[in-house]
Amino acid sequence: MQTEILLVTVGGSHQPIVTAIKMLKPDRVVFICSEDSKSQVVGSGTPCVVKILENSQRLPNIPTQLELGDKFQPDRDLIVIKDPDNLQECYREVALYVQNLKKNISNTVIKADYTGGTKSMSIGLAIASIDYELELYVTTALRTNINRVERGEGTQKTSIGPIVADQTIKKFLPILLDQYNYPAIIAEVNRLLISWELPTDKKYEIRLLHTSCLGLDKWDKFEHREALNLLEPQMKNPVIKDLVIFLKRVISSRKQIDEKYDATNTTEGHGYEIVEDLILNAERRAKQERYDDAVGRLYRALELLAQIRLLKEYDLKTGEINIEKIPENLRDKYSEKRSLTKGKIQIGLRSSYELLSELNDPMGKIYMEHSNRIIDALEVRNNSLFAHGFKPIKLEEYEKVKQVFVNFIKSGISSVNQNKSQKRSPQFPTSMSDLTN
Repeated sequence: MQTEILLVTVGGSHQPIVTAIKMLKPDRVVFICSEDSKSQVVGSGTPCVVKILENSQRLPNIPTQLELGDKFQPDRDLIVIKDPDNLQECYREVALYVQNLKKNISNTVIKADYTGGTKSMSIGLAIASIDYELELYVTTALRTNINRVERGEGTQKTSIGPIVADQTIKKFLPILLDQYNYPAIIAEVNRLLISWELPTDKKYEIRLLHTSCLGLDKWDKFEHREALNLLEPQMKNPVIKDLVIFLKRVISSRKQIDEKYDATNTTEGHGYEIVEDLILNAERRAKQERYDDAVGRLYRALELLAQIRLLKEYDLKTGEINIEKIPENLRDKYSEKRSLTKGKIQIGLRSSYELLSELNDPMGKIYMEHSNRIIDALEVRNNSLFAHGFKPIKLEEYEKVKQVFVNFIKSGISSVNQNKSQKRSPQFPTSMSDLTN
């Protein structure tokens, strides 16, 4: 069974507080007071005053009036703010109290009514309610007195969902987006949609954001077809449009090396976009300080570049070289590479580029120019935990590998696409406005 706890700020008039407690019927009441207003809660005699026109009536303190009994315990349920005009203190005291409640009491619903007290007390409680996801209420009525809520008041729930959503989107999610942390963004967006009442336009904005991040997350995991299905309907957004145009070329490029992959509704590019996609993915892993992952992706990009070139230009598969498709003067050399167990001629990264060089391919020629630097950079990858060693890769080592590999890859692609314009390969956006336009 849930325990309902109500936090209320206490100011000049006790009447709105009485109304809130009567309407919300909490199991426990916590009063937030200043030294001046504390008497309305724990004062003896008749500290509460009701003013009706020129007349006044004195009443006992609030817990006595409402016969709260065990629902209020002064040593447990009283927060006294020393400086009620200090917003920082008001917020801090309430926040600490709420943290303790959430830590020590399970299965509880915490509500807050911020009608009474000083402006700083009310604002402090309201902000804490937003930060800690409390149900927020205010007691209002038709005002005939600018100083306080008069008789006939009622307590109503305040819609703070849009405020929470705006704060989350503007302050919290940009940090996650800058790190390309799409699973965390998706979880936060789902929480907003499930936990808060939101107006239709805000729900629409959040759902667009959810779909965009879901698509980018799929793409980040190389689920390109699923990413296209999610992102293509959002091409009214110019940032998404640029990404989708590139993604269609990536899928077309992938089809060359991944024969069973669905490449419908795609656009043919220069053929090496899947390699560029891996480089961009490596950049995202580096932003997350996952340098081993980043170097692993750069290595795969380097490997894939040679595989695509051999397949595209010479119909040669590195996993099973057809000896009849290479020049006769090379056949004896590559026949020696045939596996005794598999019966296949399989070649690795360096042998792939050496074969391109022996075929007088432009990419092979450029490899030979860069080969010493590439071989040195490969040592970083080979010594890492994800390859043959146990040494974690550091930022400086990643930067070295990136510079060598990426410079070569760009030169290699340019060398075989001199008559084709180089289309832009955009990185995923890191600005929230790019996804919410």
